[in-house]
Amino acid sequence: MKQSFFHQDFLKHVDLNLFNQYLLSKNLTEISTPDSKADKAQAMSDYLVSLTDADGDIVVNDLMVVRDLSSDGGVIAIMELSEEATFKQALSELTSNINRVLYCLLYKPDLIEPALKLKQITATENFHVRRVTKSVEADQVLAKLPEFKLELTAFLQKEEAKGANCQIDSYQFKDRVCFFAYPEDHPKSLNLYQNGKLNPTVVHPSFELVFVYYPEMKQLEIATRMRSKKLQTLFNLFNRAVLDDSQPVPNNQDTLNLDVLLTDGFSFIFDPSYQVDSICVTQIRLDYKYNRKKRFITHVDEGNGMEQILEELKYRNLRGDSLQHYVVAQATIKLRFKQFGRSNRVTTLLTAPDKIKLNETNPHQLAKKCLQDWKIINEPLTDAE
Repeated sequence: MKQSFFHQDFLKHVDLNLFNQYLLSKNLTEISTPDSKADKAQAMSDYLVSLTDADGDIVVNDLMVVRDLSSDGGVIAIMELSEEATFKQALSELTSNINRVLYCLLYKPDLIEPALKLKQITATENFHVRRVTKSVEADQVLAKLPEFKLELTAFLQKEEAKGANCQIDSYQFKDRVCFFAYPEDHPKSLNLYQNGKLNPTVVHPSFELVFVYYPEMKQLEIATRMRSKKLQTLFNLFNRAVLDDSQPVPNNQDTLNLDVLLTDGFSFIFDPSYQVDSICVTQIRLDYKYNRKKRFITHVDEGNGMEQILEELKYRNLRGDSLQHYVVAQATIKLRFKQFGRSNRVTTLLTAPDKIKLNETNPHQLAKKCLQDWKIINEPLTDAE
């Protein structure tokens, strides 16, 4: 495992001084290498091979964690979990995500395990969105976890014939509460190497269900591969078990109002504090109201706002009165922010009536605020509704 574990491209980006501090913390010998990245990577690779099996397994396993968390989502998870300004400042001054995670492993190792879980939550996309009628405080939502787990497990066993075991992690952001469920899937047979030998093994993998609740907005989002009927049952289950609302969540909600993109006078106005650098609608799909199998898809590579899309529609003679026979069924919007460093670009795919491709990272959440400001995401339900 030690010999074939890492490509040297990974090791090139590891700060040697930081890695040596890590080795010393494990009572291991430091590495001395030339200055060039290639020679440094080769020396690190040779060093890993030279370690005893016990020491090598410890170092390799830690480097696997570093690799897994070295995405933007992983670093954002670490920053979200940390409450120390000096630690966050130290992370921001490092040159790569790999070294930021290595620094965390060295000085804040207790953050690593929760960051791995939180990264999974923040990286999840493709949510179905419903507006609910009750606003429940976050601490009360979290207190309902045992009841929610019982109901979800019962539902999965009845409807899916799986999920007898179900682990649920929770996390509270400033404006939302997340439940990340790992129900047990059907057993699968895999061939795995054990002590250098290939052996058939039966495993019980988990699959993922993500629930995100916004108390102030009275909005519930679910990420799942389940189809419409079972998806609606999940919305009702959360509403009943967590929000103590016995009424079903209204189905077929027009959570998204994509038609607003083609209304006269529409413009992408945003709060200056968002620091939006550019906005471009790169694709829309128009469905004919009276025959949804008849549709037009218009795509542009780049542009400003809706300008290039509107030009394409004019070229197809889709303008004015002719557009009233169509609905905007899907749109792709690209945003770029002046903040967030390398993670400043967000591409969201919106599919009517309720599907949004955005995750829980800070840039994507800011993009969601933009969609709300533009009335592309509709207002929350009132109690009367």
